Amino acid sequence: MKPTLTHVSIVIKVHPDHCKSFPDPNGKGRKRIVAQVSVDEIERANIDFGPNPRNQNLHTKVSEAIADGLTEHPGWFLYFNRGIVLNAEDVVYNNQRHELTIKFIKNETNLAESPFGNLDGGHTNKVIINKIRNGWSNPSSPSEKQYVTLEVLVGIEKDQLPELVGARNTNVQVKELSLLVLGEDINWLKTIFEKKGLTNKISWRQFDDDPEKIKGEDVIAILSLLNPKLESKTRCYNSPGRIISELKANEDFRAGLESQKHIAFEFLAFVDYIHANFKNWYKEVELKGKSRLPDDDNDIEAKGSKKAKSGFGNLQGISIGEHNLIFLNQKINYRVVKSWLLPLAYGFTRVVLHCPQEPKTWRQVADKVGPQLYATLRAQTNEANYNLDKVGKSPVVWDGLESRVWAEYMTQRLAKV
Repeated sequence: MKPTLTHVSIVIKVHPDHCKSFPDPNGKGRKRIVAQVSVDEIERANIDFGPNPRNQNLHTKVSEAIADGLTEHPGWFLYFNRGIVLNAEDVVYNNQRHELTIKFIKNETNLAESPFGNLDGGHTNKVIINKIRNGWSNPSSPSEKQYVTLEVLVGIEKDQLPELVGARNTNVQVKELSLLVLGEDINWLKTIFEKKGLTNKISWRQFDDDPEKIKGEDVIAILSLLNPKLESKTRCYNSPGRIISELKANEDFRAGLESQKHIAFEFLAFVDYIHANFKNWYKEVELKGKSRLPDDDNDIEAKGSKKAKSGFGNLQGISIGEHNLIFLNQKINYRVVKSWLLPLAYGFTRVVLHCPQEPKTWRQVADKVGPQLYATLRAQTNEANYNLDKVGKSPVVWDGLESRVWAEYMTQRLAKV
């Protein structure tokens, strides 16, 4: 069926100071207009067509971040957001009337195949329209009014359009951690790592997936176990992203984390120590009295089953593969999953905070109580029908581990009296 094409003109109000035209420096007849436009004008224009290949899902983290920038940060949306890009047949600006007239050809049969319209920024466009039509109002105060960057392209060759669309649709929202680092709010922590020679061993930036590094998000999650301003420590497991967002927005919350900087590295190294000794704890519980050790690292056949076989590699909370413990400068051939590791680390926080200058004591307690902690975790995992996420979110599991560690610490103290 032949598509139905219509000519559409949209008029957007924009002040002359906020609208700039750029001629093509390559001399190919193309043109760009960049304007700072009130988000109300975007809603009124209602551009719901164009070659943007993505469907707009308003329930993704990207859309939620766009909505947060729009409604929660008055006067900043223009700088928070990458903007909207339109491919147009023609564009004209009237200085006297302060009107930007944009001309399109719209495919009424299939809006997504319109050669002109929204080329990038479809989520931004959709979020703005949705928020305004569901009751949100642009602030009336000039200092709080929300604007968005509108870029209009004219003269793009048809055969270049697919590549242009692909290039403009590769970026995603910058992670909160990247913004936290960029804002220098955790420079104190970066300085600690720099002094220890670990600057290049931690991936703070988005898309840095080097297996030799530890993710910055994991570092923050572990250290947040010590933050006195974080009331529910299970959040370190189930919502580290929200913790990072709160660190970025809440000065008091940041100060709570920074208050533990005197033991930050020592605690991270201690968590690596737990990691490195977990297999020994397993052996003491499961293999005590046996004359032969099974080939447990390779026995992973039933890893995903509800009834896992015996063998270290088959434990639900263990992932087999080389793992770099950067704070101990050591490599092991397995990884303890976060739903086990974070509750384990939390179990020691009361002891750590009670004797912050005695890392040797932390390790002595861990050496003694570690097998009990492993046995507890395995039993709790069995009770949860091997649902690791349920274990990681359970305050009962976390508090139980802490109680066992504290009891061992007090026992050792009393023995020295």
